[in-house]
Amino acid sequence: MKIKTGKMVSETDYKNPIFIPLYKTSETVETMIPEDLANAIKNVTHSAKTEKNDREIKKIYVNLNGNYTPVYLLSLSKKPENFTCFAEYGYTIGKILKKDKIKSFSFLAFEDTLFDNSLEEKENSVYTKNFIDGIYFGLYAYEKYLTKKQAYKLKELKVITQSEALGNYLKNFEETNTIFENIYLSRDLINEPANDLTPATFSKIIKNKSPERLTVQVYNEKDIEEKGLNLINAVGKGSANKPRFVKLTYKGNPGSKKNIALVGKGVTFDSGGTNLKPTGYIETMKTDMSGASLMFALTRLIAESKLKVNVNTFIPLVENTIGTSACRPGDIYKSASGKTVEILNTDAEGRLILADALYMATKEKPDLIVDAATLTGACVVALGSHIAGMFSNRPSISETFLKASNSMGEDFWELPLYKGYASNLKSKIADIQNISSQKREAGTIIAALFLEEFVANYPWIHLDIAGVAFLEEEHKIYGNAASGFGIRTLYEFIKKEYC
Repeated sequence: MKIKTGKMVSETDYKNPIFIPLYKTSETVETMIPEDLANAIKNVTHSAKTEKNDREIKKIYVNLNGNYTPVYLLSLSKKPENFTCFAEYGYTIGKILKKDKIKSFSFLAFEDTLFDNSLEEKENSVYTKNFIDGIYFGLYAYEKYLTKKQAYKLKELKVITQSEALGNYLKNFEETNTIFENIYLSRDLINEPANDLTPATFSKIIKNKSPERLTVQVYNEKDIEEKGLNLINAVGKGSANKPRFVKLTYKGNPGSKKNIALVGKGVTFDSGGTNLKPTGYIETMKTDMSGASLMFALTRLIAESKLKVNVNTFIPLVENTIGTSACRPGDIYKSASGKTVEILNTDAEGRLILADALYMATKEKPDLIVDAATLTGACVVALGSHIAGMFSNRPSISETFLKASNSMGEDFWELPLYKGYASNLKSKIADIQNISSQKREAGTIIAALFLEEFVANYPWIHLDIAGVAFLEEEHKIYGNAASGFGIRTLYEFIKKEYC
């Protein structure tokens, strides 16, 4: 998608649809639109019987120089209280554009139409940025397995603005295209069926789709055994589709030893293993590799954007199934870190493969480790499908991360690494067990405490994206199925804090 800018709607824009936010009255936009369009909007808004707090997008047709132009009006009686709603408006517009196959349209920026009395707000590009992000989310479609596909692509978006800051953001718009190319890649991988996305095929996709700036190392099942990644092997050895372990290296700042480590859970299908998942839970378990897809897409995005940061990404890939060589409840394995782990539930497999991957991350002596995983159903129970869980062993990092998520309109909620529960992970015959002795309590916290055992006190963020990665019902921004949630926040966070 290409971006054009202008300071006023011109008659050449009349051939394409126009989106106009109206705050209280149409007077706030009159300086940015021609008189005939202003009069047409006045006639509609004065005659329409709508509630003052109405936030719906209404479509009208206006005769402008002989062209019946679709005009989408968003009437607001008060300023929105958060950034999320701007992405919601964009998502709605994106769906309209896709449905009507609109290839070019114009819109008046929120910075000009809502915040004309506040220079600080007017010069903040976050509102329109979130709106454009929402459009991208609304445009996404997964059609790989459909025999009939929509041949549609939005070619051009014209932003009408007098905001200098917004104009500067739009000059660097190619970054947004790159961000969403990678979000779309992540969503495509999550939506892919497990019969076509095994650990081996996933690792090949990573290798084939990585830019030259990324060094890719793929370890097969023999390499995994030789390196002592016994927990990854334990989870994956029961399947005919053997495990893989992928390391991605990006040196955006080769003169520095500083680096960050990214870790993503990659269970390409999770049957639960010997502790088999029941009907009603197993059907969407192709999505248990969402953390891996997120971290691969994020690493690829960082490399393509040439950020000045060194990144090591670790992606364990397994298929957790029942088999003659599958691990069993009660088995004990020595992890890569040397700690022995008693597996009491084979359906708590994500934390096992992450444990080995996190240990490998610590060997790089990182300034920060971030892991992402669809880790616990307990997180969905606690926070639902719109909010991700977040843990950190450094309060200052939590604060800056949550600021980044707020600016992106993505909801993370910090949960405590409550040490009082750590004793519930003590095994009688091994160093640690993979589930709590109090089986129904604090499942998300227990999983995070288990992972903390393997980060060697390096600064660390753990993201439990179990609820948000794949959506059964339509979300106002992310739609349904694979969401792409979290990539924008992590990119913004790394860019601001580590580059």
